[in-house]
Amino acid sequence: MNARRHDLKDSLSVLVVDLVERDGDTLVCEAIDLAARLWIMVDIGQLSWGFVPGQKSMQWEDGKLTELLHNRFGDPGPSKLGIRVKLERLFTARNLERIAGLQIVWTSNLSDHLKLKDDDTRVAIFYHATFLKHHNKECHPFPPGFFEETERTLALLIPQYDINSTRWFKIQQRKFGLDYMASSTGHLTTEERQIENFVFWHDRLCILKQVFDEAEPGTIAQWWCDRRRRVQWYTFWVAALVLALTIFFGMIQCVEGGLQVYKAYYPS
Repeated sequence: MNARRHDLKDSLSVLVVDLVERDGDTLVCEAIDLAARLWIMVDIGQLSWGFVPGQKSMQWEDGKLTELLHNRFGDPGPSKLGIRVKLERLFTARNLERIAGLQIVWTSNLSDHLKLKDDDTRVAIFYHATFLKHHNKECHPFPPGFFEETERTLALLIPQYDINSTRWFKIQQRKFGLDYMASSTGHLTTEERQIENFVFWHDRLCILKQVFDEAEPGTIAQWWCDRRRRVQWYTFWVAALVLALTIFFGMIQCVEGGLQVYKAYYPS
């Protein structure tokens, strides 16, 4: 964990000395990147046989892996976004999909967690909760508290004691083969849901919540599910009910009027 990249490269180069004249250097670099990917579940380097469209990998060119991860995931300091957000109970992965119309993309790349893609139409969620729990108990190269906070983001988006969210996730789990522990990370209290409690994922949560708040229903199903503005919701559906009843009784009157005209011309 504390070894520098060039030290690892020198050590591995001895094992592939016969390939140095051909592609030994590339082989060693890709072996280091692959080992790092498997260990920390973050896309490191560019593998010649692996490519995901639209995904940028982290480049580990020199120094320690710990330094790279601390620079990437470490405490960014005071946020410069200037966005005031409130993480209500409605702010769940299930509602991101059914209310905001966002497509949930389950990712194995920790660097993509909570990242919006494709003009804010898709959001990536890291689902390997077992990995987070296991690594949290042993020595790891991430900043202190990073895994705990990442688990809390899962508890925020897939609250364990929210029946609707757990049912929704079970369907997702069976469909995509997800880690079932992602829906067993706990349930945040009102105090724990304060945005100030999130340091590493603060900015991405703010941006995601802003997209959620600004999303307008585009289908009847979304209008029905969207309870963020209760007064507006009741007003819309009362108006819709009145309109439906008006059309219904108007049709009845039209039919009744037509029958009366018919009877007037054909009394028998």
